[in-house]
Amino acid sequence: MSKLSKLIKELCPEGVEYRPLGEIGSFERGRRFVKADAVESDGIPCVHYGELYTHYGLWANVHKSQIRSDIQTKLRYAEKNDVIIVGAGENNIDIGIAVAWLGDYKVAVHDACYIFKHQQDPKYISYLLRTNSYHQQIKKFVSEGKICSISAENLAKAVLPFPPVPIQQEIVRILDRYTELEEQLESELKAELEARKLQYEYYRNQLLNFAPPRNEKVRWVKLSDIAVIKPGKDYKHLEKGKIPVYGSGGIMTYVSKSSYNKPTVLLPRKGSIGNVFYVDTPFWNVDTIYYTEIKTDIISAKFFYHYIVNEHIEKFNTSNASRPALTKAVLDKIDIPIPHVDEQQRIVSILDRFKALTTDLQSSLPAEIEARRKQYEYYREKLLTFKRKAA
Repeated sequence: MSKLSKLIKELCPEGVEYRPLGEIGSFERGRRFVKADAVESDGIPCVHYGELYTHYGLWANVHKSQIRSDIQTKLRYAEKNDVIIVGAGENNIDIGIAVAWLGDYKVAVHDACYIFKHQQDPKYISYLLRTNSYHQQIKKFVSEGKICSISAENLAKAVLPFPPVPIQQEIVRILDRYTELEEQLESELKAELEARKLQYEYYRNQLLNFAPPRNEKVRWVKLSDIAVIKPGKDYKHLEKGKIPVYGSGGIMTYVSKSSYNKPTVLLPRKGSIGNVFYVDTPFWNVDTIYYTEIKTDIISAKFFYHYIVNEHIEKFNTSNASRPALTKAVLDKIDIPIPHVDEQQRIVSILDRFKALTTDLQSSLPAEIEARRKQYEYYREKLLTFKRKAA
């Protein structure tokens, strides 16, 4: 029998009490402060409502922001072990989530939040206020609009399980450990992806380094000698269809007509000028990106793609930082190596395999993380669901 099971059998053999939040503690609304009140140093530690779902996790002991000290008497503060609850925001998804404040000092709390004072384990409450049961209960009380909100009175109506504190503490210990393992796995997966990307970039750079003395026999030409750069056009007059429309950011929409239907490399004109695309199916392109009519009797379109990617063509930017751009005149002058066709094919084969491995890992990573998150949420729901004590 697990420690948790023993505690439940010992401390609440007949079931756990489910009680409204309003009976467990008291709510106090924070006080308003604005962006103009923020200071870099020597201010009052504070918690802004937006930080509860963008910066903090389930608990915090160090503040992120500060506000000017001359308004300190006008503020309301969370103290150690208080729970800060989101009471208003731009969407209803995050309304009601909580962060347990575990810092050894008090923090000013924004008026879009509530300070919940209680005698329970603060992290247990924070976990509890992430459960589906809780959010289903408060959902009907959230007012919709440009700003969504819920009153303290309605938050207080949520009926939740409150076993004795030793049981709460054991559940927190289990969930903390599970959270730690989940974060560790996510970190390891991301590290593996980053290592795979670096490996791909290293081999790409090695394979495409034709500067002497590596290979003095490789012929060098200008980009204009092996490809004709063509501008894009507006697509809004076209009907919807299955042909992708490319801009410098990637696929924008789908239409019924193509502007080109041969293997090509799309080179950005403005916008996201670091993006280069290889396309071998029909497409349409807008004026933020060029397509290239490649002389495939001289150079493989895929080899040209890998080489241009490795060149990092954003370095040829001819405009200012706020409106980066690549002109046809500049792109036409880029030096391009022309190894033997067999060597081109060998390089393409190797780099395609590396890229495929990296892409597979990159595409599977979000799904793996989401699967782990759902597994964690399921486990959390099970741990926070109890046999209900009869009234």
